[in-house]
Amino acid sequence: MAEASCDSLQQLVLWYEEELTRIRSETKSETSNDVQTVEKRPPNRMRTFITGVLAGLLVGMLLTMKLKKR
Repeated sequence: MAEASCDSLQQLVLWYEEELTRIRSETKSETSNDVQTVEKRPPNRMRTFITGVLAGLLVGMLLTMKLKKR
C-alpha cells in the first residue's frame, strides 16, 4: 500500500487504489462469466458418419491387401 504526505497526492493514491480494486473485481467477474458460458456441443453426426465410413474403407482395403498376399 502506498502513502503520501501531500493532500493531492493522497487523493490520487486513494483514487488509483479504488480503480485497481474496481478493475480487479470486473476482471474476476468476467472470468467467472466466461467459465459459466462454456457449453458442450453435441457431436457432429455427419462428421462421425464420414469418419466411420472412411475407417471402414481403410480397414477393408488393408484386409484385402493382406489376404491377397497369401
